[in-house]
Amino acid sequence: MLPLVNQKDIALTHLIVCSLHVNEGGEIHLNDYPPSAARFYTLWNETQVMKNAGVKVMGMVGGAAPGSFSSGTLDGNQTAFDKYYGQLRDVIRRFKLEGLDLDVEQSMSQDGIERLIDALRTDFGPDFILTLAPVASALRGGGNLSGFNYDDLENSKGNDIDFYNAQFYSGFGSMAKTQDFDRIVSNDYDSTRVVAGQLTSPRNGNGYIPYSQLNATVISLRKKYGQIGGVMGWEYFNSQPGGTAEPWKWAQVMTQILRPNEVPKLTITRATAEKLTTAFRQSLGGAEAFSVSDAGYYAMVNA
Repeated sequence: MLPLVNQKDIALTHLIVCSLHVNEGGEIHLNDYPPSAARFYTLWNETQVMKNAGVKVMGMVGGAAPGSFSSGTLDGNQTAFDKYYGQLRDVIRRFKLEGLDLDVEQSMSQDGIERLIDALRTDFGPDFILTLAPVASALRGGGNLSGFNYDDLENSKGNDIDFYNAQFYSGFGSMAKTQDFDRIVSNDYDSTRVVAGQLTSPRNGNGYIPYSQLNATVISLRKKYGQIGGVMGWEYFNSQPGGTAEPWKWAQVMTQILRPNEVPKLTITRATAEKLTTAFRQSLGGAEAFSVSDAGYYAMVNA
């Protein structure tokens, strides 16, 4: 991930590590494995370097996989909530996440989402970044995957929600033109708190918008509102135009659209490179097929 702050002309603000899954009757997982699994050593070491460069590193819980917000876990009775919220809280603390994105794609009660927000804000304080990831239509009274009402949530807990990573794709909204974003602002959401979620590749879903078209829409929105929340990409590993070989090129394009003169500085010492290389080898299980130079960390040394 370090090219996101090592390559030229990238002004990344937030990185979201996903997806955390709460499993009824089991332990929390990052995708298919415990967050502490050796395969994630490189991930957690690189996120620390990115934090040092000024990037906010968050986690995301939920997504398309069901279970995290069910009546047996985070939307359950107080006993169930305490058990599974405790697992989530411990992951945030252990890996020093600076925020959490709540991607509720199953039916959850209004009381349940408010209880979760209250618990996170109480445990992690006002500087903890707390966001939600509704489909865009849910912010204008349309289609909604979450069960609860976002307008009601904004009225009751808006002061505790930093911004919304709205999904403008898969039939729930589009950034091909300004209309869907305009409708959200007309529904009393501040334009600076609405981040336009976009597919980074046509392979990641339906509704991919070419960069030239997205750029025209963003320019129009800035003329209307002065500022928007930004652009979020789903997801990193295969982002166009670089694909799996150079996924960070998507971020270069977004920087030119949004904030070309605000690039964070990455500092890599030889000691940092050595630590990252060790983590990389451990993530691979010590595979001998990889030399220490394969990860390229020593080439990044600049201090």
